[in-house]
Amino acid sequence: MNGVFVLSSLVALTTSSLLEDVEPNQCIDLLQTQSEFRLRPRPVRQELANHEDVSYTGRIRVGQQDFEAILDTGSFELVIFTHNCEGCGAAGHRGYDPRKSPKYRAGRLVQELSYGSGNAFCSNAFDQVEIGSLHLESQPIWLVEQAQMKVLSDAKFQAILGVGPPFAMKLQAEMDEKQLQGLAGKLKAWNVSIPASLRSRMQNIKKADRAMENLHDSVPENLQLRFLSMCLGRKQGSLGAAIWHDHDPSSRPEPFRRLAVIGKVTWGLSLKNVRLVSKGQRIDIACSKGCGAILDTGTSLLTAPFDAVNRMGNVLKALGANCLKEDSLPHLEFELGGEVLSLPPQSYIGFVKGVMPAPWKTLFHQKPLIQVEDCQLLMMDNGGMTGGEEGPLWIIGMPFFRTFYTTFDYSSSQPSIWVTEASESCEPAQAAHAAHVKQSSLLQVDQSNLRLPRWMSNRSSEHVQL
Repeated sequence: MNGVFVLSSLVALTTSSLLEDVEPNQCIDLLQTQSEFRLRPRPVRQELANHEDVSYTGRIRVGQQDFEAILDTGSFELVIFTHNCEGCGAAGHRGYDPRKSPKYRAGRLVQELSYGSGNAFCSNAFDQVEIGSLHLESQPIWLVEQAQMKVLSDAKFQAILGVGPPFAMKLQAEMDEKQLQGLAGKLKAWNVSIPASLRSRMQNIKKADRAMENLHDSVPENLQLRFLSMCLGRKQGSLGAAIWHDHDPSSRPEPFRRLAVIGKVTWGLSLKNVRLVSKGQRIDIACSKGCGAILDTGTSLLTAPFDAVNRMGNVLKALGANCLKEDSLPHLEFELGGEVLSLPPQSYIGFVKGVMPAPWKTLFHQKPLIQVEDCQLLMMDNGGMTGGEEGPLWIIGMPFFRTFYTTFDYSSSQPSIWVTEASESCEPAQAAHAAHVKQSSLLQVDQSNLRLPRWMSNRSSEHVQL
């Protein structure tokens, strides 16, 4: 009791002393600052375990059960594999068991989710979710009851935590409705009556979209998240980090650059003038007229159009690129979201082991991973996907986050991505030290465990809506 009294007196005394030196018209500003400080959540740093440099997972707790989750900027839901899931392999062996959770509550919705490695059939539910000190009492979750995903046979994860942009689900529902209206309009223009089966399907899709729109199943939205930063260690096998409720990049001392997001349902960006830079010479590769790009933490490698990948391989061979002489390899330069950025050779070239699953090979236009002298081009062609009006599509995956400390800004009015050079310990590098960050050696990846972009599997169109 005395301790409380002394503390209260100390706070009162300190505040009184401070106010003696403050002009009357500054009192309101001081109180506002104190209020904002109390309301602003503290950053929560989540360690990301490294699984052979092709995937990373962070620990989350759902229904008093611990799971390893992939943080995926290319999806929106929290998806968890259940303990009795059919076809879930290792992901289901340590999967979610509703009987162990006192807060579990079943939902009434089902959906099929598509990822680059296959499909998952889910039902919705609600439960407690914890990420470090962050807590959600009744978070909507999707429980996988059945899956067709080869990668799950020896998976190191039991959940996929979508951290896509704000309001993506609502916008997706609006686009679905416009697409259905467009189809109905075409049939009417052709004087063709809408078949009863199609009319029923359209009604079901509308109902499902409305239900999904009102579900509020985005973890970032429910956490009222403004800034989430991602960084992956440069060295082979090193850890990564996710920083929830990170500081505002615009007010930090490090030299952050803002990338303008043009995507509505993805972290989509404009991409221009992709070049290889060798000994001061800039060699054009792709996107001179512009491309679309998606920044995706859930994709293991850089993914690009067939022509760009092929051009990269040919140019490297013409330059006599030798992976045994890493210092001589060119950097990859491009204009992303209005800013000129550069990735080191380790981002696009390295060594490969393992065998790619046969079903995945059908997604590509060519044999994946072109041979370059003693190593391979660590880039995959995207199977013909485009970004619609933005042009050819690139998926910029995990290699980007090994070079740049990347902050996703979930502002509802103007979503943005902020980047700065990352230090070896996955912190923003100070301006004076950014140019001296030591590059790591070329990586070796196991292609049997690669994570592909979710848009490559079961797509109904060659165009991806950014």
